[in-house]
Amino acid sequence: MLGGSDYYERPIPEVISEIKALPQKTIMFYDASLTINPIYTKNLFKKMIGLHKKFFCNGNINVLAQDKELVELSKKAGCVSWLIGFESINQKTLDQMNKRTNIVEDYFQAVQNIHKCGMAVVGCFMFGFDTDNTETFSNTLDMVKDLKIDVADFSILTPFPGTPIFEKFETEGRILTRDWSRYTGKNVVFQPKHMTPEELYNGVKDMYHDFYSNYYTLKRIMNGLSLGFYPFFLILARNAISHMNYRLLLSSR
Repeated sequence: MLGGSDYYERPIPEVISEIKALPQKTIMFYDASLTINPIYTKNLFKKMIGLHKKFFCNGNINVLAQDKELVELSKKAGCVSWLIGFESINQKTLDQMNKRTNIVEDYFQAVQNIHKCGMAVVGCFMFGFDTDNTETFSNTLDMVKDLKIDVADFSILTPFPGTPIFEKFETEGRILTRDWSRYTGKNVVFQPKHMTPEELYNGVKDMYHDFYSNYYTLKRIMNGLSLGFYPFFLILARNAISHMNYRLLLSSR
């Protein structure tokens, strides 16, 4: 991770040999980010051209917004979509979480670069930081639509034991439960600063309800036609699954 743990780069010929040996035509790079070292990644993409593989990968805003050559090479190498951790549309929130690769002003350029090359954008957003309030949900939803993000995941901040944010919340008396055996992923286990736990949970739930409504789901699927077969199929599948999952959750309540 950039600025965190050490990472290593496998020799590119080894990576290419492994990719060639895979029988699947579509693969996923599970690296946290393929944009940490753009020089390495560009060389990798150049070697992948002509392998006739399609792939999905993760990257950071700063490189995807500023390095058009890397984005173009990824398309030539077979990239179908980039997953990006936007996390927040509030620069103060990003600064608080120390995500130095994210500058909100770069968001539109990054998405534009990817779409211009015929690839989809999967955006991830997180809520519950001390800079968030009840208006954060609608503001984020408006910007996600303006950005024309093809697939979006909305998550609630979870302060896992052993992390600095857990220690901070515990010191402030904001941890609501230590019974992690009963944690299901839909609980809010801490007290947000500017809203109630119920407002945080319902805010994220309402975002899913709006973003994956019939109208917006169909609109994104139709817009995906302009990106080509593989990106369109990804957008179709991810939006349809998310739309169906949310409907099933509502019916099971």
